[in-house]
Amino acid sequence: MNLPNPSNHESEIQVLGVRAISQPDYSWVVIDLSASVRYKLGHLPDPQRLYLDLPHTKISTRLMGQRLAFKDGLVEQIRMATDAGSVTRIVLDLRTAVSYLVSLPGDHKRLLVELRRPPGKTGPMGSVPIQVGARRALMEGLSTDGPDSVSTSPQGTSSSNADAPRTESSSGSHSSWEPENNGLRYAGTSPPRNVLVLGLKMGSSYDDNIFRNKQRAVGDVDFLFGPSLSLSREGSRLSLALNYQPQFRIYRKVSEQNAIDQTLGFDLTYRASPRAAFRARGSAFYMTGIFQPSQEEGFFPGLGSPSRLNETLFTPTARQLRWSWRIDASYQPSARDWIDLFLASSTLDYKQQILNEGNLQNTKQNEAGLLYKHRLSLHTTVGIEYLYEDIRFGPDSQTLVHSAFFSYAQQVSPSVTLSAFGGPQFSRLHEVVILPLSTLTLRIPAFQTGLNWAVGGILTKQSRKTAFQLSAQHEVSDGGGLLGAVVSSSSRASVRRRLPGRWETIWSAGYADNSSLGSAVSRRAFQSLTAGAGLERALTEKLHFGLQYNFVRQRGTQVSPLFGSLDHDIWSIRFSYSFHAMALGR
Repeated sequence: MNLPNPSNHESEIQVLGVRAISQPDYSWVVIDLSASVRYKLGHLPDPQRLYLDLPHTKISTRLMGQRLAFKDGLVEQIRMATDAGSVTRIVLDLRTAVSYLVSLPGDHKRLLVELRRPPGKTGPMGSVPIQVGARRALMEGLSTDGPDSVSTSPQGTSSSNADAPRTESSSGSHSSWEPENNGLRYAGTSPPRNVLVLGLKMGSSYDDNIFRNKQRAVGDVDFLFGPSLSLSREGSRLSLALNYQPQFRIYRKVSEQNAIDQTLGFDLTYRASPRAAFRARGSAFYMTGIFQPSQEEGFFPGLGSPSRLNETLFTPTARQLRWSWRIDASYQPSARDWIDLFLASSTLDYKQQILNEGNLQNTKQNEAGLLYKHRLSLHTTVGIEYLYEDIRFGPDSQTLVHSAFFSYAQQVSPSVTLSAFGGPQFSRLHEVVILPLSTLTLRIPAFQTGLNWAVGGILTKQSRKTAFQLSAQHEVSDGGGLLGAVVSSSSRASVRRRLPGRWETIWSAGYADNSSLGSAVSRRAFQSLTAGAGLERALTEKLHFGLQYNFVRQRGTQVSPLFGSLDHDIWSIRFSYSFHAMALGR
């Protein structure tokens, strides 16, 4: 297939950018060019690939060596290469057979590739007319985007062979209403794959309350540095992601706070068949205090923690170990139905601390659940979930929670998604109430049952330059080492925006109220307000810079003013350098 009347400046034509919107049953890929160009379209099976050959065309320097990966939809990744004859080949690695249509909208400086899964067909694909009812909305959304973008995460992996074999995606199963801790990501971004990265992080911060104690506010400057190791490997059946980062933290004045923080995370997926998959995830954080960047940053975005521990409660300075794991077994009986069975466990460990009665206590939470999801239409999914939780706080408090949730997820537009959940939670609490008398201390067992309603939702908007997320929820949870089981109500808003000059800005704010689920005698509560702002910039391909400010205001009721109530501000500057990245093949 050729475009008539090519430009008179073919020798100067460049591929400037590639953008994509990808969904389970359709995908749009937009290729931005500096001028109109002839193209030849072809298809290769086993594995399924669609390619375009553009003569007298070269790839812009910004795109050289890039591989554009997608987590969902029909397109797995896009590869580009230019041969000695100045022919650029753009290869779309596909997950399945599709119907396709290529057109040149507007001023012919774009190629639009439209892909759709044929209804009920899995045979060879062909150039079949497809329904493009949302095409006008797509083009309106792309009309404000310039050709200077790549809707993907820089990967730094070579793609000199534009017809190499493809690999499969490793998206895993999780609760339909509970997003994984992937952070804010722009549309089309995906973690790097099949690469080993060795890096180094260093920086400094000023903390105006290093002991997290409102009555004992001591400020100091710390210096941190440490190596990092990140691994991502995907095969036809087995996929693995691993990240390990130790960090040395040295304070200028308060040397007793010097410590080595460590973080470890892994994500392993095994696809036993096209319908069945198993996934194991784990994470461990050994650290002091709060706002440790190692929990949120990494060379591989998307490697989050499977933990459901309450992160809206903040403890005074204490060395703590947080670790968690989760195992999922997923089965897809049909194209519209998914079933997921999972087991999980999370621990917040303060054993190395000297604990006073009523202060910090170890917390352990075991979970099991069964999730069923059904896709009503191309953009709408509903689900039901049963969740069992066993929350243990210290030696004497145990809460059993049985939850039944209904969930709803909607792709409102190509860039906006909405998900919500709700349902009853039945809890049974067993605790020991301590009553101090003049010369005696009475320990009275207490039992309490209750019915609560859990509800929550997440609104996400992802575009080329902006990622926005607004979330709110109300449910029974753990007390973060300060309390036993709590009724937690929280809301949070986050925005990430690309700025001119390779800068990015991040803004966030949140509020939480955590009230003890215990008896009236032991009922306590904490309210917290958090906010943060930051600037980031890629100084070079391997060197990244970040400047950030965060604060926490937390107050407790019916608790000692010396414990749990804190005002905390921290300013930090960070540098991360990827000094070695090794491709592991495909």
